[in-house]
Amino acid sequence: MKFTCEQHPGLIVHDLGVTFVDGEAEVDVKTAAALRTLPAELGVREVGKSEGRRTQPE
Repeated sequence: MKFTCEQHPGLIVHDLGVTFVDGEAEVDVKTAAALRTLPAELGVREVGKSEGRRTQPE
């Protein structure tokens, strides 16, 4: 699963063993669940598979 952090592109989450490189990190399912619990102020967010795409015309 892919996560981004535009606010802190070199963020390191030591407890989870995650290092963001250029604002991106690829993690497993267990780590993704832990990243979702981080405070919103950090700016860490999960990249959705269909983010920014429309599934049906309006």
